[in-house]
Amino acid sequence: MGTAILQTAESVAGLYLIGLLGFVLSATGFVGEEAKKLFPRLVTQVTLPPLLFVSVVTAFTRSELGQLIYGSVIPVCSILAVFGLMSLYVRRPGGRPERRGVVSVGSATSNTIFIGLPVNIALFGDVAVPYVLLYFFANTTFFWTLGNYTLSLDGAGGRTDLKRDLIFKALLSPPLLGFLTGIALILAGVQPPRFVLDSARLVGGMTSPLALLYIGMALSDSSLASLKPDLDLAMLLAGRFVFSPLAVFVLAQLLFPSLPPLMLKVFLVQSSLPCAATLALMAAYHGSDASFAGVGVSLSTVLSLLTIPGIMLLFGWLGM
Repeated sequence: MGTAILQTAESVAGLYLIGLLGFVLSATGFVGEEAKKLFPRLVTQVTLPPLLFVSVVTAFTRSELGQLIYGSVIPVCSILAVFGLMSLYVRRPGGRPERRGVVSVGSATSNTIFIGLPVNIALFGDVAVPYVLLYFFANTTFFWTLGNYTLSLDGAGGRTDLKRDLIFKALLSPPLLGFLTGIALILAGVQPPRFVLDSARLVGGMTSPLALLYIGMALSDSSLASLKPDLDLAMLLAGRFVFSPLAVFVLAQLLFPSLPPLMLKVFLVQSSLPCAATLALMAAYHGSDASFAGVGVSLSTVLSLLTIPGIMLLFGWLGM
């Protein structure tokens, strides 16, 4: 287990180094304001859709989609439970409307692919990949539907009287369309040509480094006050590292007490990972508090160097 934990720490540290590069590029003025504005649009509309598309079409067959939906019950329910809890918190008197979506969505969703996939492979081996993708299915579907719509309300000052076209833009975002296109092709029994998949992999492969670079840039632009701990930041981190894995564990005991042990372990690891890297990107895209989102993503990524080994120790203590 010691080797697996060390490999996990190295994987997370390597990702954070890319964010540090983005911080340096911004702090030294190498990247201007116009370029910073381009990053969220580039990732959201260009690189992420083909990444989700190729991930789905290469990971599942038509017969496995039913198992995908069944196995996603616990992740879906736990994500909705944490989202509902944090939605109540952000509506408290004196709360900041431009942070409501960042806190509630950021608490409920995690970095299931960029960090989750290498972490689970390091801890459990390739046999964990199907369970990783089950959580990814639930996490991604929520983020690009209800989560994306909630983040769009931040940029509108928390108003709910949005025009119909804005709602459709939030619910039918390019990443979700890429994801649904992959599912549609699987259901139709259509296998995309190899050159299409290869192209999608190449373009989608840019998503992780671009997203991490932007997180570093957003952190560089943060004021000193935004780096100080506050209640919103504490609740965001509590949602990631306490409430989310606790919701998974409780729901598993109540709904599926005979759940395969490896599936439960993977779900617990996935639920306790850092905030999704796309949180800061979409916060910037919708005009909400991108600096706060960048701090949340960066700080949760750093803390995961401690929390991931911690959850492995917890498995041993619980006899799992």
